[in-house]
Amino acid sequence: MVSIKESFLSTPHGKLGCTACHFGNAKAKTKEEAHVNDFVASPSMQPDVYCEGCHAEITNDHNGSLHKNLDGYYKRIEKRLGYDISGDEMIVGEFNKECGKCHASCGQCHVSRPVSVKGGFLDGHTFQREPTMKDNCTACHGSRVGAEFFGENEGMRADVHWIPNVKRCVFCHDGNSMHSSTDGATHRYEDQDMTRCEDCHMDDKEANEYHLTHWKDDGGLSCQVCHSQEYKNCNSCHTGGAGITGSSYMDFKIAKNPIKTDFRNYDIVTVRHIPISRDTYTSWGIADLPNYNVEPTWKYATPHNIQRWTARTDTTGTTACYEKCHNSDYYLTLEDLFEEEVDANKDYVLTRNEN
Repeated sequence: MVSIKESFLSTPHGKLGCTACHFGNAKAKTKEEAHVNDFVASPSMQPDVYCEGCHAEITNDHNGSLHKNLDGYYKRIEKRLGYDISGDEMIVGEFNKECGKCHASCGQCHVSRPVSVKGGFLDGHTFQREPTMKDNCTACHGSRVGAEFFGENEGMRADVHWIPNVKRCVFCHDGNSMHSSTDGATHRYEDQDMTRCEDCHMDDKEANEYHLTHWKDDGGLSCQVCHSQEYKNCNSCHTGGAGITGSSYMDFKIAKNPIKTDFRNYDIVTVRHIPISRDTYTSWGIADLPNYNVEPTWKYATPHNIQRWTARTDTTGTTACYEKCHNSDYYLTLEDLFEEEVDANKDYVLTRNEN
């Protein structure tokens, strides 16, 4: 049998038989004869139908997951357009065709590589309890998160949490946070199931004078402000296959928190320039985004390249971190902004010595 190992047949999914999930003709001798009528190539694209019978709790949770519904992308487009796009069949169709490729079904994490990176089984048809880092997680999140975490950006070190064969993505991002999102969350930083550094490092809160000064229960600095290295940024991106205009670039910027919530209540955070422009959706017939400036183009970021000693924490040869940070170019200022994005970011920029 194609893509089926004998060992798979003794697993819970293998015992179900092919047609239990895929339908088709179980008695066929050829692929053409088997894949007929109501054959379903990717059952887990409809988890309510094909997965719920055995995995009801996970399936129900997953319905609200940002991995499934892509509300983060969807709501950002709506906000910049200034209206509800759900009734616009053309835009929704284009969204599903392009942005929707990043939708993560159960199978794209536990059986195969994601469709957005051309698919392919991980180990025959065998279901993996945990997705693999490089074939699943960073197959989608590779250009930024993956490159940062594995130390693939030139001159940057791997994240201190990257310990091959010991610590993986699921060490911090467990099944609960991947399968579901906080009700009503429209981007990942609203999701209270998402891990924070403090979840593991609370004992370090009073470890040194810098923590005592900047680590606050209400406000202060995010951990990345001091412990991240430079990370990748991008500018405009275009639909219709055009992709990112210009090359990505390494930078490190801190700003006022643009999305301060009870869960992410830091005053100052690292920010990353995102690939958006007024004409990003030109191929969809959207020549301009009327509410372009309603969302910042320098967004809250949590770079996955943490080090204990960074250009800010290593104060060797200086009297204090003032010389490393407070009087530096790390601050996002008006001078860092393109003219068309000033209004979108002006409330979050810093002036020297502000923090």
